[in-house]
Amino acid sequence: MIRLFVTDIDGCLAEPYRPFALDRFQELAFHARQAGRPGDHPCWPALSICSGRPYPYVEAITQALGLQVPVLFESGAGLFDPIAAAVYWHPAFTEDLAREVEALRHWLTAECLPGTALMLDFGKRTQAGVVGPNREEIQRLLPVVEAYVATHHPAFHVFHTHISIDIVPKGLTKREGLAWLLEVLGVSAAETAYIGDSNGDLGALELVGYAFAPANAAEVVRQQVDRVMAEPDIGGVVAAYHWCAAHNRACRQVAAP
Repeated sequence: MIRLFVTDIDGCLAEPYRPFALDRFQELAFHARQAGRPGDHPCWPALSICSGRPYPYVEAITQALGLQVPVLFESGAGLFDPIAAAVYWHPAFTEDLAREVEALRHWLTAECLPGTALMLDFGKRTQAGVVGPNREEIQRLLPVVEAYVATHHPAFHVFHTHISIDIVPKGLTKREGLAWLLEVLGVSAAETAYIGDSNGDLGALELVGYAFAPANAAEVVRQQVDRVMAEPDIGGVVAAYHWCAAHNRACRQVAAP
């Protein structure tokens, strides 16, 4: 049985800088209310989020979907419980890491942003990054950031999407964040499904029992997951969520006397 379904936001629930598909949000919200918390519904798994986005954005998406279980922001370094209205930070984030994050922000501002349309990814506490709608600028900057981080900040990973570059502590990736969420909820990885689209999702996809990708996912993700959905973005998320409910329904029918 699948007790928990976790989705990324960018490239899954929504495409950055584009309007939300509100009809699909309504559909997900309806089933999320039905699902409740893990084990509340016989077929629909509880719905949660694991995103690299900062807290305010993830809280807003959580509210829009009416989620009833904790969600993860900043790639799992932060956890928001919508029922308790409380935020928690991963214990692996230390003052030493905080100082490195600040140093990375200074370097990005001084050495990477001038002459580009990119900007710092504001509002994050545990990671440094840049965002912008120009894919070519992201691609040109990516090897520069990777080389600098490997030389000067080896305790960090560099992840990217087509609109962002994120510099994340190695012990605070989505894999570690998801493991933390599962511990909080008392759900095993084998009972969990995850859908993601970029290399930042690979660790989480490797951890779970059921790995999905939308049609727009990067090739490295498509090669790793169990199922690539026919639709991109939120259409793929909705289809994967329905697959999980159908799987649970079939499991219950087999188990019935």
